[in-house]
Amino acid sequence: MGKIYTKEFRAEAIKLMGEIGRKETVKRLKISDWSLRQWEKTSVQSKKEKSEEESQSWRTKMRDMEEKIKELEKENARMEKENEFLEEAARFFAGSRQK
Repeated sequence: MGKIYTKEFRAEAIKLMGEIGRKETVKRLKISDWSLRQWEKTSVQSKKEKSEEESQSWRTKMRDMEEKIKELEKENARMEKENEFLEEAARFFAGSRQK
């Protein structure tokens, strides 16, 4: 039965491989090339899944923000109409006082 390595060891091995290459990493850490390839494959897949999850999360956040913007635009339009009405009312009452 083969040796069991921690996730941290695997992650560091992959990082080291990026710095010094596969052959040198295998030699220095005394691990099999097959193991390192499997760890790399798993790491790439994990990163891809995480990226997809983050992308989905951003899409959800963007949709929520777009809805909020629409709500705020409606509220802004309503307030502009109210302001116009109040300005007209103020002019009307100001005009009737001057008579």
